[in-house]
Amino acid sequence: MNASHIDLVETVPHTSDSRGGWGKVCSLFTPFLRLYRHFCRALDGLPYEYGWPRRLLGLPPLSVNLGCDNPGGRMRRAEGVVTIGNQATGVLASGVFAALGLFVVAPVAAGLVAVSIGSVAVVSVSVIGVGVVSVAVFALGSVAVGFRSVGIVALGQRAVGIIGLGQRVRALFPD
Repeated sequence: MNASHIDLVETVPHTSDSRGGWGKVCSLFTPFLRLYRHFCRALDGLPYEYGWPRRLLGLPPLSVNLGCDNPGGRMRRAEGVVTIGNQATGVLASGVFAALGLFVVAPVAAGLVAVSIGSVAVVSVSVIGVGVVSVAVFALGSVAVGFRSVGIVALGQRAVGIIGLGQRVRALFPD
């Protein structure tokens, strides 16, 4: 290991370095930072790249790109028609961390149809979703379905919209 090697895991600040009131705030994110560090360690030893040799409209039909680039420690990006990677961009994209495309699956996603933890899409199925049609715990959209939903048509435990259905509703036209 040379001096120019930068360990991505060590670039994330430790919560023990925090001073004052930030310690309590940082302690909320400690499990996520530990998970991030664990993923970085796992992906650091997994630099894997595969791209179909033929091209379809200038993009490879299949692109797999996992791992982190060293010494910069940046996540790799997969780009193509069908993609799998830390960050994926394509028609059908699956990302370890993020994805962008028509049909996407990732923790953070944007596209036409998205399945994720947090997403912005025309059709969004997620925990926190924004979309024309959004099915999520916290949903925002023209048609919003979720525990807490805001939309023109809102369905949920707590719904806010022009037309609302649910237990606690604020709507112009309640059920």
